[in-house]
Amino acid sequence: MDSTQLIRETYDKVAPSYDVVRYRLHWFVYENLTWNAVAAVLPEGQRLRILDAGGGGGKYGVRFAERGHHITVLDLSPGMLEQARACFDRRGLLTHATFEVGSILSLPFADGAFDLVFCEGDPVSYCTSRYGEAIRELCRVAAPGAFVVLGVDNRENYFRGALQSEDPAGALTVLLTGRATCPYGLPIHAFTVRELEEAVDAAGADVVEIFGKPVLFREMLEALKAARGPDFDPWEAREEILALQERLVHEGYATAGGHFQVMARRR
Repeated sequence: MDSTQLIRETYDKVAPSYDVVRYRLHWFVYENLTWNAVAAVLPEGQRLRILDAGGGGGKYGVRFAERGHHITVLDLSPGMLEQARACFDRRGLLTHATFEVGSILSLPFADGAFDLVFCEGDPVSYCTSRYGEAIRELCRVAAPGAFVVLGVDNRENYFRGALQSEDPAGALTVLLTGRATCPYGLPIHAFTVRELEEAVDAAGADVVEIFGKPVLFREMLEALKAARGPDFDPWEAREEILALQERLVHEGYATAGGHFQVMARRR
């Protein structure tokens, strides 16, 4: 079975329960950090053509649609696209969206077709050694000057996780090559900041910022609990925690994040 088919079958299986929140506070912070950086660059009063590549169940796509933009949600998994279509339908936003089964390694769109390209989560990392091709495709379909937003796995985070796993000897491979396995058991490429900068540049775009999300999250919660005492409720303090994370993630702590978010613009 090739990697594309494996990814498609994995996400078809998890599609019905994919948006069940297991780590509520973490994902509240993560999703808001992701969205806030993108929302900050959306122009007022313009209806953009936006590609949500690897858009899964549509949780970010509907946010764009709610602002009046037209979204093309592309995913390898027909099951995930069914979830996305249902998500748009529940909100009365189907007229703002189209849905395409496809791969980011070979996008079925013309050069410069989109005013913003958004590829959040692991799609680029799933391309393993072909990640450069994927980034070139994502930049190709962006209009000149358009933002290209990429979410990818952070090598340092996977390295530290491997050290704490049942096979810590495998951590050296992660550190030296970036080869790792995601929580679904799929092979991924975990990046360094330098790799991302070079790949984006080679794809014809300029990096505006690379930040981690969230950063020092567990450590930050431990510090807050120690400072506030035993009655501290992290969920009740979620807006304060998000505000603190908003500050930290843009202050140079990228490698302390679970994921990287790349904000780039096509030349």
